[in-house]
Amino acid sequence: MLPVETILKRIARSPALLTALIYALPWLALIVLGTIWLAEHDWLLPFVGITLGLILMLRLVLLLLRKMRHRRVPGSVDAGHAPIVAANPEWTERELSVFNSLCAEITREPRPWGDLRRLALDLVEQAAQRLSAGQKSALDFSIPEALLLADRVMVRLRRNLHDMVPFSDRISLKTILWIWENKAWVQRGATVAGWAWRAKRLITNPPAAIMQEIQGAVTSGADGGEMKNFSVAIVQQIILEEVARAAVDLHSGHLRFTDEELLKIELGSADFDKHILAQPDEPIRLLVIGQVSAGKSTVINRLAGNAVAETDMAPTTPGLTRYALDIDGMTYSVIDSQGIDGSDQIAEALLAQILECDHLLWVVRANRPARAPDVGLLQMMNAAFAARPLRRLPPITIVANAVDQLLPDWPFPEHLLPTEAQTTIAAASAAICADLSCREAIPVVSEGQVWNLNQLTAAIAQSASDALATQRNRRRITGIDAARSLSKELSRGASGIWEAGRIAAGKLFGR
Repeated sequence: MLPVETILKRIARSPALLTALIYALPWLALIVLGTIWLAEHDWLLPFVGITLGLILMLRLVLLLLRKMRHRRVPGSVDAGHAPIVAANPEWTERELSVFNSLCAEITREPRPWGDLRRLALDLVEQAAQRLSAGQKSALDFSIPEALLLADRVMVRLRRNLHDMVPFSDRISLKTILWIWENKAWVQRGATVAGWAWRAKRLITNPPAAIMQEIQGAVTSGADGGEMKNFSVAIVQQIILEEVARAAVDLHSGHLRFTDEELLKIELGSADFDKHILAQPDEPIRLLVIGQVSAGKSTVINRLAGNAVAETDMAPTTPGLTRYALDIDGMTYSVIDSQGIDGSDQIAEALLAQILECDHLLWVVRANRPARAPDVGLLQMMNAAFAARPLRRLPPITIVANAVDQLLPDWPFPEHLLPTEAQTTIAAASAAICADLSCREAIPVVSEGQVWNLNQLTAAIAQSASDALATQRNRRRITGIDAARSLSKELSRGASGIWEAGRIAAGKLFGR
């Protein structure tokens, strides 16, 4: 007989079993008293006989159901069963025979996941050898065929993911990565939720809760492990059969797009674009930013061709001012902003506008080397878009304004710059690009005798397609965020109403 300490240690190793025993103590006492009552009335033997008969019948039924399950579930028999993955209906008899033979060679036991790569490569090698009579190996295919194979697999994966996983198109990779990095806390949360459900079940239906706890403690070590291994084997079999199907397609010449498939792809892409672009494009939102007195309003006037924005040596834009302009045939909503002054308040206000713009026109005064406020706002912008990986960064056009202030002999006849002037302007543009991490800073003169405004206009027009892509991305993402925000606010409102009702009831009834 085992010592008492050993028995207690074995019980303590299974928290579920220990919990079930604690819950079952009152019912065990009832069972003992009931057994005594049956013995006193000479009903104990009939009761035991009937109970044993029912247990035997139940065991027979379970055995029959298990045999039926192993016969009907794919992958549960050893050989000769039909593959889980459907064959290509265009295959010949020989190609179908090769596919069936490859699937028959896939073992039905779970294996380490690291071995799947080697097994998949062996399947591709066997398919190449059998379909070419030993003339080809696993990697005897061209790069276009490999790209087409990857495209076919990704299309099937995308379709299956969309059909089988709810909200798969709403879950970002960032969320999945966070769950994986915090999987220990997620598992703890699931455990706490499980215990809460068990407590609720115990309160509402104690007999059923106790019986389920006992059943879970008895079956957790046997059938649970068997079903887990069975599920892993099925998943691995499906993966390897998909590899075998792709290998037969690849080495039999069936891996090519037909005209009908190309038409479907084109029509599908058009339908997808129509779904995203259900609303027409809006005028491109061109946000003009820069330090105080950098010449933003003057540049806007030059783009418009007339004086639409007030200009002066002192800062003249107290807030946001919007102008409707036509630039190279495109309609723009040009927004003149407050000057960057290095304060956090102005930087945050400008960042909010940058997140809502389609094209950013950053005006920097070439003769003003103090660019720390510009650099600070640029860092805030990069951090904001890094925190929003789904958002598209708007195109940025850097303008090196007032380059004439660097040239004492300005203006030059017919704007023909001498070599020395070109070197000075190039050095100023390079310094601006080094501070703002840009590839190009367009030098212009926007006051007096204007210079190089045509290049600035051409650069803005050249970025129109990128600006429209940014607008469509922004409208799509902010639309999703607005829907989520509305749901969140409704939930918060319901919680507030519930809390107000609870407080009012407490005041009313003196609680």
